[in-house]
Amino acid sequence: MLHERRTFHVADAASIEDLAEKVTECTWTLCTGFRLRVEGQELLFLNDSTSENGAQEYAVFTPDGTQIESITFGWCDAAAAEQHIRDVLAGAIVQMGHYHLSIDLSPEHVCHLCR
Repeated sequence: MLHERRTFHVADAASIEDLAEKVTECTWTLCTGFRLRVEGQELLFLNDSTSENGAQEYAVFTPDGTQIESITFGWCDAAAAEQHIRDVLAGAIVQMGHYHLSIDLSPEHVCHLCR
């Protein structure tokens, strides 16, 4: 994870397809994150991009703060993004370290990155 000090505003993704569409069809503020709950698994996809104008890079975490992948969704179409997400859920992971995550679930979230 490049941006350990960010506070991420996390919203739920309804499905793998929903998440794939969100991360490939939109450019998100740097504080955006998504939580995906599928088949008893929960993963956090946190925007780790350096700029809104750059490739959309997401660090993938387990809820305990273990980074298990980094995916550049900005280079994917929705089908490729879905496959990357399915691969991670299936266990195709690389443990990349443990971080203390700052997560904000408040619907009123406002920070310097999203103003």
